[in-house]
Amino acid sequence: MRKKKIIWSIIIVILIAAFYQIMLRGKTVTYMGEDENWRITINSEIEGLNSSYSIVVKYKGNEKIEQLNFNIHPHYESGIPSLNKDGYYVFECKKECTYYDKESKLLLFIIWQEKNHSVENMDFIELRKIKNE
Repeated sequence: MRKKKIIWSIIIVILIAAFYQIMLRGKTVTYMGEDENWRITINSEIEGLNSSYSIVVKYKGNEKIEQLNFNIHPHYESGIPSLNKDGYYVFECKKECTYYDKESKLLLFIIWQEKNHSVENMDFIELRKIKNE
């Protein structure tokens, strides 16, 4: 009888530890990529059932950007980023965001127009997973 109690106690401890690992422990994922025009960093975090991320985009050129739009495949929601005081374009999603952390690479498609230019520029940039905790 005592042996059964010990076995059940061990099973319960294992289940609690597994629940903590899956549901409560935070997980972070970082992707980075760059080319001659852009440097991109995505910092994602899962906390329980909630997830959030920030996408930071830095233009490496000298011109002012008039319009900017990007999309990340697979499974990252994106929108119109805002320009912060340091010259970085930032898009953030807080809680209940959708992102994908199973791939070692993502693909960013970016379209931008420089101020006083009528032509839109397009680029594909590969983002690589650099950190997964």
